[in-house]
Amino acid sequence: MRLRAIAARQRRDSAQQELAHTLTELAQIQARLASLRTSSATREARLARLLQLSEHEIDLLWTVVSATMDPTLVPHLVDLAGAEARHGISLALHAVIAELGGGHARAMALTLNRLHPLLRYGLMETTDGGLPAARPLTVPARVAAYLAGSDEVDGEVHRLGGVVRIEREPHYDTVQLEAVKRIARALAAKQRILVVIEGPREVGKRTAAALAALATNQQVIQIDVARLFGGDSDLERALVALRRECLLDGALPLIARVDDLNGLEGGEDRSRLRLLARFLDETPISAIVTSSVPGMDLGVEREVLRVSMPAPDTTTRRIMWEQALGGAPDVDIDLIASRYRVGAGAISRAVEAAKLLTNGSSLTTHTLVEGVRNGIAERLGGLAQRVEVRQTWDDLILNEDTLAQVKALIARVRYAHVVHEQWGFYEKLPRGLGTAALFSGAPGTGKTMVAGLIARELDLELYQVDLSKVVSKWVGETEKQLSKIFDAAEAGHALLLFDEADSLFAKRTEVKAAIDRYANLEVNYLLQRIESFGGISVLTTNMDTSIDPALRRRLAAHIAFDAPDASEREVLWSRLIATRAPTARTIDFEKLADEFPDMTGANIRNAVLAAAFLAASGGSPITEEHLRRAGRGEYRAMGRVIR
Repeated sequence: MRLRAIAARQRRDSAQQELAHTLTELAQIQARLASLRTSSATREARLARLLQLSEHEIDLLWTVVSATMDPTLVPHLVDLAGAEARHGISLALHAVIAELGGGHARAMALTLNRLHPLLRYGLMETTDGGLPAARPLTVPARVAAYLAGSDEVDGEVHRLGGVVRIEREPHYDTVQLEAVKRIARALAAKQRILVVIEGPREVGKRTAAALAALATNQQVIQIDVARLFGGDSDLERALVALRRECLLDGALPLIARVDDLNGLEGGEDRSRLRLLARFLDETPISAIVTSSVPGMDLGVEREVLRVSMPAPDTTTRRIMWEQALGGAPDVDIDLIASRYRVGAGAISRAVEAAKLLTNGSSLTTHTLVEGVRNGIAERLGGLAQRVEVRQTWDDLILNEDTLAQVKALIARVRYAHVVHEQWGFYEKLPRGLGTAALFSGAPGTGKTMVAGLIARELDLELYQVDLSKVVSKWVGETEKQLSKIFDAAEAGHALLLFDEADSLFAKRTEVKAAIDRYANLEVNYLLQRIESFGGISVLTTNMDTSIDPALRRRLAAHIAFDAPDASEREVLWSRLIATRAPTARTIDFEKLADEFPDMTGANIRNAVLAAAFLAASGGSPITEEHLRRAGRGEYRAMGRVIR
């Protein structure tokens, strides 16, 4: 190409003697190149065949490659076309160098637009604006490396995922294996189908795609949109790079975690989803998408096959844990496998996290539990806050009937794997294996405290859902945030606490306006998600009559928390005083219980704490008078009349 540029300069300068010598040397090189191009197996010939490129278009590609990658050519181009040539070679300059006839040059100028294969597949790049024939053309470094014989994946694609490799033989249960077979059949039978693999995160969706692609002797190259830093422009560049890489390698494209594209600064912004849909519609081969949100509308016009990839069953999870641990005598694998409904990816990360926590010591069941929990907070993204439980069962004052219901709920969770799996009741259940409970009662009767004690008893983390961050005015955004919460809690086996649940699970109403329809849709989604949730969720409310009746059918338990009676109030007054606090010898707790009959546990706690501050400010022990004064203040705050 450099000799071509030199010849063009010599023709311009009428340097006939030098031109003749250059043309002789150029003819010898072109003859050698022609002998190398006779094989149809060359990379140049493969691109020409795939994209149906003419000789002139291949010649243009080589000119742009040379201008982009050969520094010795740049001075000649600048001499021919001025400083603009530093930004890339134009079609007009190529026509001069290649001695392209006017007819061929005009035909290329007419077709060289965004839809031209060289530009559509990202083999060449140009800028918008200006005369089409004068726009600078460049090639990405990956194209030049490919033509030079390199098979190394594009750096940006590699950063976002790269080739999906099967590191070891994957373990799938019967349902998952059938999903892999469905994907393989679709890829083998259809020349252009979009396969959408849906299921919880880290259950092996990408590995399943790579395994299915082996049936057609193809590999899968992915980009994970969760790794993107920017907005529309970054996504568009990544998709162009993926399309180019799949063309060069003959691979299938996979876009992972597309549900992360939904809801930018409000659920109505679908610009990135539109970019994805355009990419999928314009891709002439089969493509694969993974999502943790079932039924997500991608807005594509091509044929779609949706395949569900659930979490593996307990037996398969046990095999995965054994393989990942490689022998750990101090780990109760049966307990870990039955408790955590996660896939190979989450298991691998949990083991690595546990090894870091133990700092070289042998792994135990406790350290593995900590390893699983390690990623919950990150996945929740601030939508739910971890609640540290300090109380014990000794701090709880409940009547016998309510306490018995709480213990029955704990037993239901603790022995779920026995009843559902060993005894076969799973086959009788319509959807999920989770446990949802509703705690109703007046404020301060111990609903939240009991949720914390249940989490502590079952060795679970307690996460309280932050409704201010979950509920959104944007259509679909609330459902997306809730889906993220449920998925993270299910994978990490955390107990979810929905305080003031009546604000989320309110009764559906007759549709009189658009806002009613969308509010009903949110409740519908919550009811379905609660039913399919495989973990434990506790909903608390002060107004159980406002809860949608359909929720009650999905509850494992509805426990009503009554206000404490006189004897229970007496015990609360005595127990809520800290053990190390200086206290007067004689305090009539029975009298305090009778004097303030409308107080609940939370009110008594507030009164005791206020009395402690009164005593500390006076430098004396806590006396009955301090408690009575604080109780009167709390009673007035409650809006009650003091007798």
